Amino acid sequence: MSGFKKKKITKGQVLSDKLKKARLENDLSLLDLQEKTKIQEKYLKALEDGEYEKLPGDVYARTWIKVCAKVLNLPVKELLDDYSVEKSVITNTNNLTKEEKRTNSIKHNILKPRVINFFIITLVLLSLLGYLVFEVVNIIKQPQITITEPVNNFRTTDNNILIKGTTEIGVELKINNETILLNNDGLFEKNINLSMGLNNLIISVKKKHSRTNNIELTIFRESLEEEDN
Repeated sequence: MSGFKKKKITKGQVLSDKLKKARLENDLSLLDLQEKTKIQEKYLKALEDGEYEKLPGDVYARTWIKVCAKVLNLPVKELLDDYSVEKSVITNTNNLTKEEKRTNSIKHNILKPRVINFFIITLVLLSLLGYLVFEVVNIIKQPQITITEPVNNFRTTDNNILIKGTTEIGVELKINNETILLNNDGLFEKNINLSMGLNNLIISVKKKHSRTNNIELTIFRESLEEEDN
């Protein structure tokens, strides 16, 4: 009794084509093949259509491929190798499709008018908040003041001295509790009478809601006799 030869498969065919071609060559319907393999017709059709996702699992798929290969006289290993390659390609393709759909979904959600409006409103609110914080800090911080003349611990024989300096516009400036007017550039000058000996001048600046910034200036008025000595 001579053995039978495995049917030759044309290169380039996929697993589904090989199974269907072999079935038709054996003049078998899907029902006929179901009877011979004891595999449900719907699963045989899924194999022939390459719709592996309709199969109950990889173990079942490989077992049924082996059974079909034996019934249709096809090389088992070649068909299993084809299945492995095709299943891998399908899985990778599905993963790429899912990732693309997820990316498109994210882009779509980000570009929704409602989301864009939310970001715009949030940006405006943050800008307003930043501006308010800046204004509050600017309101409550101590104003700066610079005394341009005289220097601290200045000595003189004159009975008065000219105090000159600059500060911020809009502040209240006082020298020894006497309010001093500023010009439009924040400059000021005031002639102060001096007593003999040590004169302590307290120069203070304050904005409406800020803390007071005090500078102490010491001027020593000496007599002509002391200067001569």
